[in-house]
Amino acid sequence: MKGKCLFKYTNVIEETVGNEGVSSTDIENIMDKINKSYNGLLEKYKNKELGFMDLVHQDLRPYTMLKKYSKDFEYIIIIGMGGSVLGAQMVYEGVKGIYYNERKTSKKVYFLDNSDPEKTFEILNLVDLEKTLVFAISKSGNTAETLANFLIVRDRLIDKVGNCNKNIIVVANGGMLRDIAEKEGYMLFDIPENVGGRFSVLSAVGLAPLSCMGINIEMLVKGAREMDELCKNEDIFKNPALMNAVIHYILYNKGKTISVLMPYIERLHKFGMWYRQLWAESLGKDGKGQTPIVSVGAKDQHSQLQLYLDGPRDKVITFLKVDEFRHDLTIKSSNYLNAHKLSELINSEQEGTEASLTSKNIPNVSIIIDELNEYTLGKLIYMYEMQTAFMGELLEINAFNQPSVEDGKRITRELLRGKSLEELTGFKSFDSKYVIEM
Repeated sequence: MKGKCLFKYTNVIEETVGNEGVSSTDIENIMDKINKSYNGLLEKYKNKELGFMDLVHQDLRPYTMLKKYSKDFEYIIIIGMGGSVLGAQMVYEGVKGIYYNERKTSKKVYFLDNSDPEKTFEILNLVDLEKTLVFAISKSGNTAETLANFLIVRDRLIDKVGNCNKNIIVVANGGMLRDIAEKEGYMLFDIPENVGGRFSVLSAVGLAPLSCMGINIEMLVKGAREMDELCKNEDIFKNPALMNAVIHYILYNKGKTISVLMPYIERLHKFGMWYRQLWAESLGKDGKGQTPIVSVGAKDQHSQLQLYLDGPRDKVITFLKVDEFRHDLTIKSSNYLNAHKLSELINSEQEGTEASLTSKNIPNVSIIIDELNEYTLGKLIYMYEMQTAFMGELLEINAFNQPSVEDGKRITRELLRGKSLEELTGFKSFDSKYVIEM
């Protein structure tokens, strides 16, 4: 299994992109802050505040046992919201591919990650519930959307098979979901209290379902563990997560308030969506934060690149590039495409976009992976978790809470209990004076 990754930041240094980039002086001027941030993060780890860093050393046997347990099921449904489901989906698509469900020999996997009734209805009509293994995942055990979908699926299961204990696995630390699991005797997994949802993919949140989906979780964690060693290096020039955090911090203070992640392989699209939550929810506090955008190359060159090249100078771009694709096809044509492979085309498009941005002095970095697999994806996941944690220290904010999101959840609960929005917030959401009929 190949596993080489490179972090290239040539195109953000001042010598390459001028004043829009990062100079050695920029780094020297904040070296005290960098050291304080590095030491502050490691101190939090020593004080057992950052459980996600311990996950690379955990015992994986409870999850590998699930692989045997799940062998007789033909369908898997993962029910969760945000960090409770996006990590598993990101790894599943990153390793298996976006159309893996279409293969006749594969175990069909579906993600119930919204309260959209049409989506829930459609998924329930795609599976044979008797042959379906259901994961319900919520750290608090009280996430409204997760509870709602779980209760609907469980009711259908009971109607179909009666005793459905063998069909349900719960990952929760408390709340209504854990109460139900304990009362009914469902298989139950815990999440370390010091691991937040968006940092939880390498806990039971991700590893329990992934172990049933044909993912080599040992290699996934091994990749993360080896990245952990790099990310604990105090030398910024040998620590990719710290260096990228510092680059983004310096550029943020130069007005680069948008961070674009641009993978040139469709299998990493969900990784981009996972990164979007990680970066936004962790760092968007106290009036601070860098807005994350996901673009997929090469297709978004035809929708977004005009803005990146000729629009506001408020972006830093990250390319994710894969050297070796799992499958490839050769083009037969009478023009310049003849005898070239699709992999050559998409990688040339990435190189062309990178060169074009750099020529316009738009800072960009690249992560180059020799082959996308569990091992390299584990490296990538852990690098971005550590990069986000370092960025939080540099911004002097708590990267591990989400206070404003909790308020929206509270209002939702009260609305369902019958209170009006005006009663809860003091304003009307609908006033006919400000409505245009279309």
